[in-house]
Amino acid sequence: ISDNKKILILCSDIIITLTYTRRIIRGDNVYLYRVTSYRDHDTGKVKQKAEYLGKEILRGSEKIIQKPRNRVSVRRVLESAPYILYRHAEDFGMNDDFIAALEGLTNMREAARRIIMLAASAVTGTAGSMEIHTGIRNGTVKEDRDLMDFIGSLDPDIISILERSVSGRIVKSYGSHGIVYDLSAVRYLGSENDLSRYGHYYSTNGGHKEINFVLAVTRTGGIPVHHRIMPGNMVSVSTVPPFVRELRDLGIRTIMIVMDRGFYSSRNIVDLIDYSLIGAIPASLKIYGDLLTKSKNIENSRNYIQYHEDTVFYREHSIDSIRYIVYFSAKSRADRIQAFYSRLSDVENGLKDLQGKEFDTEQDMIQTAVSALGNMSRYFEIHASNGSLTYRIRHNAIQARTNRMGFFVLFTNTMKGADEILRIYREKDVVEKAFMHSKPVMEPLYSRTAEGTRSRIFLGILGYAIIAMIARRCGLSYSETIRILSGIREVVYSDGSHSAVELTKDQKGLLEKLSIEL
Repeated sequence: ISDNKKILILCSDIIITLTYTRRIIRGDNVYLYRVTSYRDHDTGKVKQKAEYLGKEILRGSEKIIQKPRNRVSVRRVLESAPYILYRHAEDFGMNDDFIAALEGLTNMREAARRIIMLAASAVTGTAGSMEIHTGIRNGTVKEDRDLMDFIGSLDPDIISILERSVSGRIVKSYGSHGIVYDLSAVRYLGSENDLSRYGHYYSTNGGHKEINFVLAVTRTGGIPVHHRIMPGNMVSVSTVPPFVRELRDLGIRTIMIVMDRGFYSSRNIVDLIDYSLIGAIPASLKIYGDLLTKSKNIENSRNYIQYHEDTVFYREHSIDSIRYIVYFSAKSRADRIQAFYSRLSDVENGLKDLQGKEFDTEQDMIQTAVSALGNMSRYFEIHASNGSLTYRIRHNAIQARTNRMGFFVLFTNTMKGADEILRIYREKDVVEKAFMHSKPVMEPLYSRTAEGTRSRIFLGILGYAIIAMIARRCGLSYSETIRILSGIREVVYSDGSHSAVELTKDQKGLLEKLSIEL
């Protein structure tokens, strides 16, 4: 049968499937496929399946078929990093925890181990040499998609089950100094998703919708303990009550929690009263101004502490058994005032330039001026009259703003000294680093389903957690760990044997500390 003639012979309910060879010409090359036409029993539609036979080549005067190479039978060079991540997770006990947690919840083959393999692939960008070491075949596109849907399921909540299974082990190994809690967002560039909203980071993420997630990491090593995904318009302060319930559900009941000013409210302090707390007070609250008023003459030799190269003064107040500590840094005040007035001067010069320009309407003039002001708009009054632009600086507003520069207020229910409270709070950047390193794996996000969204964020966090644990164990920074891991490769030969490419001193040292052989 030629390429242009396809015949299906139907005799009552009997279907005769016919097979033919299809020639596809691309430039000077001819590729051959064996095509089988058949009728699908379920849908009744005629379908085709094709098998690649090879490339047609000319040998002498005869055309022959050059069969495709069996990928397994040729020499390959594979990345080792995914397997090293998988192996470390296994040694840490994560595999055993996941296997026990998922028992009876799915009939997917090796689901628990495949989840860790997906996380390793997510952060490294490849499956690498995991298959040759573990014997677990790399999943097909459909198998991986089904597993992603399973991970993102809420009935039951698979991610919570997995986190609960391993959180105790992480807290025991890394959480003795407490956890740090914060909120961030991933950019959403897809067309539809129930979780995507315009939120707090709208102006800094290119005007895209976003999906929020809160993350709790250990103060030591920044290892993720818990996370939760929420709509992009969710504000920080409203995330604390469910966070407390989820911590208790994970069995985490006595630990220090460090959080940023966006989470402060009197209700949240009550909800978290069973935990040791350290956090900041937003400058917009009345209590903040009241505490600054009570802290006059803070620059006193009786009230100073040294934090790195900065001299900081403090005054302490107690309200309803909560300690509120007002800190003041003259260096910070000078730096911030300089930056503020430099920005104020730039904005005012921009307004002066606009005064010499012509506009079609007074409305256009006002809109252009407001756009030029940006976040300094509260310090200017803009007027348009008879085609001319005028402005007035709000000096009282500026003075009220600059009077508070250099001050910040922390609260705690612990008995730790003011110097230690300051040090602990300033070291909360471990969660910001966790966001910085894990988010590139997650965004930009295109998933249309909530299940896909939850899965992708969870796998990014899990992959980051494994690398962060390796970094902590080896005494390296996250970036150094990534650099060393990304250079480790293995050669797989045609007979199935494999060996590591010659290793550097750093690579050998990392593998020795992890007790991993390739």
